[in-house]
Amino acid sequence: MLKVSKDTKKVLAISIFILGLLTLSLYTPYAISVSVPVIILSWALAVTLIRKRSIHSYNKQQVLFIVIVFAVLYLTLYYLSGLKYGFVISSKGQITLPSFLKYVAPISVIIILSEKIREVLLAQPMRAAVPLSYAVGVASELVCAGGIPTIRHAYQVADLFGLVIFPALTANVLFTYLVRRYGKTSSTVYRMIMTLYVYFIPATSDVPKALCAFVLVLLPLIIYLFIDMLYEKRVKYALKRSRGKIGWIFTAAALTLMLSFIMLITCQFRFGMVMIATDSMTGAIDRSDAVIYETYEKYGPIEEGDVIIFGENNKRVVHRVVEIENVNGQRHYITKGDANPGNDPGYRIDSDIIGVVRLRVRFLGYPSLILHELTNK
Repeated sequence: MLKVSKDTKKVLAISIFILGLLTLSLYTPYAISVSVPVIILSWALAVTLIRKRSIHSYNKQQVLFIVIVFAVLYLTLYYLSGLKYGFVISSKGQITLPSFLKYVAPISVIIILSEKIREVLLAQPMRAAVPLSYAVGVASELVCAGGIPTIRHAYQVADLFGLVIFPALTANVLFTYLVRRYGKTSSTVYRMIMTLYVYFIPATSDVPKALCAFVLVLLPLIIYLFIDMLYEKRVKYALKRSRGKIGWIFTAAALTLMLSFIMLITCQFRFGMVMIATDSMTGAIDRSDAVIYETYEKYGPIEEGDVIIFGENNKRVVHRVVEIENVNGQRHYITKGDANPGNDPGYRIDSDIIGVVRLRVRFLGYPSLILHELTNK
């Protein structure tokens, strides 16, 4: 029978407790404010009850300098992109004493203490410390982003994953690596810069969100690889090299899938994806399915029988074109849900059409529906 030491049980219990509290706070209307006492309590438990072990490492100052340079470089390129895409006034950037106390101070506390907790966990001689500290880090990152918003439409789930969750997942790969090898200072400073700059600069670049998502997913991995190649070179045996290649293959495949998914769900490229949350197209497309569409500008002329996506009352509707009328040189598209008894009211014109459905993916929308029901409850 496998024996678990008292220290291990203590670490597991405290980690699960911290993760549970942070996860619950994600679904509250004021996730940032609620998480402050949670993270303070969690930090107190971690540093008081878990035996602390120091992390010895060289190159701490050099690594700190590197992550600051990368963060500043990102912000510089981000605001230079505004010369092409334009600038918008940021509501967060109007820093005042109330906004400082409501956002900047609580987020700073969450970042500093969550990195201290990560350092304590990663210093423990147990395999479970890495995934536990990673999960706690992801939860704290989501809290700093404002928590899990109320989901009212299926596409909001896609935006949540593409613009918030995926960047948090890759960022915490970097943070876990930094804390484990070089201590908490580098990850803390990097998080502070990348999270808090929006509260001090009154304008933001109007660069497409999809492009930001790409960069935020890739940047932590680039920093990780740069530091690893610079300071972690070792002579490896052939077996370790072969295993490393397999690991790189899986990593590359996972990253490719993640980026492809971001391309689809952000709907900023030629192809996009929409989750189906109604029964109006049952038979051809069922509730809980997802559809991949090609943007109308790239698709070409629409014909009767095509399933299109069009905007209506700030929603995306997926219905079939049943009739096309030419009125004064303008095409009017009459649409209908396959399972609906009659046609949709009125007609659609070219400017209403977002894209044309090219592929149906069964059951991919289930997570979206589940999250929609949970957040609404």
